[in-house]
Amino acid sequence: MTVAPAVRSTSAARRKSASVVALEALYDLGFATLIIIAGSQGVYRFLPPLLLWAMLYAMLALKFATNFRPLMIAVRDNIALFAYPAAALLSATWSIEPGHTLYSGMQLSVTYLMGIWLGWRYRPGAIILAILGGLAPLVALSLVNYATGMFGAVFADGGGLLGIFSNKNTLGRMAMLLALAALALMLGTRQRPLGRAALLGLLAMAGLALLLSKSATSAIVMIAAAGLFVALTMPGYRTSTRLAIALAGSLAFIGGCALLAFGDVDPVGGVLNAFGKSSNLTGRTSLWAIAGRQIDTAPWLGVGFDAYWDSGAFRAVDRIQNSFGTGLISFHDFILDVWVGTGVPGLVGIGLTIGGAAFLCLRAYLARRDVEGAAMLAFFAALIGVALFNPLLYCQHENAIVILIAFGVSSRISLARR
Repeated sequence: MTVAPAVRSTSAARRKSASVVALEALYDLGFATLIIIAGSQGVYRFLPPLLLWAMLYAMLALKFATNFRPLMIAVRDNIALFAYPAAALLSATWSIEPGHTLYSGMQLSVTYLMGIWLGWRYRPGAIILAILGGLAPLVALSLVNYATGMFGAVFADGGGLLGIFSNKNTLGRMAMLLALAALALMLGTRQRPLGRAALLGLLAMAGLALLLSKSATSAIVMIAAAGLFVALTMPGYRTSTRLAIALAGSLAFIGGCALLAFGDVDPVGGVLNAFGKSSNLTGRTSLWAIAGRQIDTAPWLGVGFDAYWDSGAFRAVDRIQNSFGTGLISFHDFILDVWVGTGVPGLVGIGLTIGGAAFLCLRAYLARRDVEGAAMLAFFAALIGVALFNPLLYCQHENAIVILIAFGVSSRISLARR
């Protein structure tokens, strides 16, 4: 019996179509992972940043060219999330370095477009999986560098582990995100024993890297975010598990109150000493004072997005970098950095951007009360908490803002489908 030519051609077309779909899925997965990796600055020791970001820009352009209409609809539906990039670009009209501000504002806008694509392409659980896949190799290589020193500088001047990053706090942040992703996947999906053991191993690896980095902010925020995640997922646990968690939390609270009441315990000082920190938060309070004086001189519009550290007009920059190192280009508080750069328009913009994305994630959690929604809220709490003490959430080419924008967009799409 022979197969009709029409049947053979249909089968070949289906196989070709399946191959194209598989290749596109592989491309998208690689693109999503590269966005997370590049935004962490974890491969800058091995690959020039300019080359890496040029490749990512080209990949994003290809995705918009091949999915123009649905992606533009996603941009239109989430246009409010672009409030901060709009303020950054607008600030070029009054910036002391207009060319640099315009260039940096365009980079910030592309970073947001990457977040839009990631949220349009993947559900929240898949985004968390991309975070895990992107950060696990970087944290693992950091521990390899700790053991062997084969990738260059191992420790920061203050003693914390650099790993393969340029700053110990960056390693701390990436380890924190990896730990949250592993925790969410471990509790959110039905895993076989081998898969659960692998996730537990990644969680332990992230915890070890976090401790070795001596990043106090990331460690403290990680504990708080994990606690929030557990609290938000409590309704899904068995009664015995909920009772055990409540009992453990109550005993810890009572024990802490007893130490404060009857023991000579300084909790803030103890935490700072444990991580080798000073009472001025490793000079952050001095930076904040300088930022406050700069805000007093230009409180409404600022000096232009990303212009303060690039301009030669401020003698304070030289003094700061002589004291803290030439690589320091931030006040280590995203509110102050936004205020200095883009003034009140920037503050309103960043509030609309982060607040809008968080509101979408909160709606998604309230609609389903699932682990994915709880994990998204935990990521938001963690990144905002860390950004109050680190250069985060306000500048271009960072994976933190990509993650939050992606969660917001994905939540909106999930709510619409529901």
